[in-house]
Amino acid sequence: MKKLYAFLFFVFFAAISHSQVILSLDDDTVYIDSIVKITKNTKSDSVKSLNSFRLSKLFLMAQDAKKSKEYLEQANKLKVKFPFLKDASIFYNAYSFIEKGDLEGFEKALLDANSKLKKYRNKEAYKLRAVILQNYGIMQQRKNNENAYMKLLVNEAIPIAKRSGDYELISALNKAVAIIFMNNDEREKAAEYLDQAQKYIESATKKSATLAESKMETYIINAENLVELKHFYDAKEILDKAYATLEKYPESNLNDSYFYSEGLYYSKQNKHNDALVSFEKGIKSAESHQNAIAVNRLKFAEYEVLFKLKNYDKAKSNLEFLIAKTPFIVDKKNYYKELSKVYNATKEYPKAYYYSNKYNVINDSLNDAKLKSEIVELEAKYKKAESEKKIGLLQSENEKAVLQVNNNRLNMMLFAVLSFVLFLTVLFLWSWNNYQKKISFQKEVNHKQELEALENQQKLSVSNALIEGEEIERKRIARDLHDGLGSMLSGLKMHLNLADRENKENAPNINGLLNDSIKELRNISQNLMPESLMKLGLEHALRDLCASHSTAETTIEFQYLIKKTTLPQHFKIMIFRIIQELLNNSLKYAKASKILVSCSQNKDVFFITVEDNGIGFNVEYAEKRDGMGLRNIKNRVAFLNGKIEIDSVLDKGTSTYIELKYNPNHDYEV
Repeated sequence: MKKLYAFLFFVFFAAISHSQVILSLDDDTVYIDSIVKITKNTKSDSVKSLNSFRLSKLFLMAQDAKKSKEYLEQANKLKVKFPFLKDASIFYNAYSFIEKGDLEGFEKALLDANSKLKKYRNKEAYKLRAVILQNYGIMQQRKNNENAYMKLLVNEAIPIAKRSGDYELISALNKAVAIIFMNNDEREKAAEYLDQAQKYIESATKKSATLAESKMETYIINAENLVELKHFYDAKEILDKAYATLEKYPESNLNDSYFYSEGLYYSKQNKHNDALVSFEKGIKSAESHQNAIAVNRLKFAEYEVLFKLKNYDKAKSNLEFLIAKTPFIVDKKNYYKELSKVYNATKEYPKAYYYSNKYNVINDSLNDAKLKSEIVELEAKYKKAESEKKIGLLQSENEKAVLQVNNNRLNMMLFAVLSFVLFLTVLFLWSWNNYQKKISFQKEVNHKQELEALENQQKLSVSNALIEGEEIERKRIARDLHDGLGSMLSGLKMHLNLADRENKENAPNINGLLNDSIKELRNISQNLMPESLMKLGLEHALRDLCASHSTAETTIEFQYLIKKTTLPQHFKIMIFRIIQELLNNSLKYAKASKILVSCSQNKDVFFITVEDNGIGFNVEYAEKRDGMGLRNIKNRVAFLNGKIEIDSVLDKGTSTYIELKYNPNHDYEV
């Protein structure tokens, strides 16, 4: 076609976008003339009005502003009797806002048209709404809100377009989504939408002024994306489809972008010479169509290949051309960076530094400008919001005044009812709150009582255990006195009687028995209350205890890592009893050759460690069985608010770790 845009629904935005290029392929004047003929000959005002709106758009795209306005005026005159056309006309007339430079008015017109057309359920309404949402999304994209544009396309425009059954429109919307993904370098996602775009455009059979161009552009963009994904086979297949049509139209400006995609296809496969040929063809085509954007794009792609081939002179020439021709400061910044890279490769370091510095200056300037722009934009949004807020408040006040005059009685009744309900609610909440407070207080009292009962029960249990331990200790002392010292004294008595009869011949034996009796008495006394503990302190008492329990079969090593202690005497006695019980257990059951006893203290915490290399035992089983020795130790530790940990491994030994926390305010009794 001649001088028609690739996307029918870009018509309004195209008028304000300097980067939009008119794509041409075959001659569609026959198609336009056929619509003109139908419009003249039809007797239906509604058909004539709708076709006039369409012709207004087509002539606008063909840059025939005079005919565009003529058909728009004709359509507006005929729309009056038809509600749908009156609502649709809001969209068709929105171009007048762009002519005035009122982009905000254009956006409002789009939203108004979309809102009015929602009530219609015909295909033309769905098609118009999809186009309207697309144009509104493009306006958001201009404000750097590409996310909003994407949501409009995916969530609203595409689903509505599918209801219209217009495959060319559905294809174009999918292609728009894909381009957003391509711009953000999300090629895989772009491929999904381009695949859909190609399927729909190939299925489109309804003749339109842009169908052929849309199909070719879809092929070219899809091929470019597939090349970036390195799907070269699929890309070549699509490029061949496009070329099969484009070779018949060598003058078409679609060749500008086709040769770019073809050159990229060769470049990515390192077929640099073929790529240069394609880029050169594209540059000639773009220059003949005065398509400056395509020329710049092709020149830069050609530069990248030349740089790889180390053709630095030609590469510099391309960059210098781009710097001179580009109107965009951002592009110029990037070209300076690339030029610095070229001069660095040719070892012309002063020039490399010069262009690198120019890149940095522009980059810093752009960052500052961006910040200022954002501040201005935020300020404008704030002022706009404040103005809208004031207008809204004024309107609200007027509405409230009118409503108040008409509804005073109703308001009074409602106020009375609400007051009564509020009173009942407050009364109920007050009663409920008091009830909850009583329940909470009672629960707290019960909880304290339960804690006190548990504490008393624990104290009673510990006291009972200590009493039971003392009873067992008394029995052991009685047994030692009866079986040990008692037997010795009985034997001594018998020897004394015999000595009287035999004229003191057995006196030496009597002295030996007396010595043994005295020694046994000292042992019993030592077990009851070691004299060294009372006179020399805990360290000496424990050393004596370890020394006295050492035998030829078992060696006991004692470590006392405390320089000075302030523990009371009864606390020391309790520690002595615990270690004594642990040693008795090790000697009696462990069959150990070595036992280590270690004592240390950190502030008010006393640490006891007893380790042996004996046969070990099952700790869980022993705790369930709860023998008197282990229970006595645990009770003494619990009485001192301490902690005990027993680690035993069969055939490897047992380690017992105890922490006793001394509290000066606690009453300890042995």
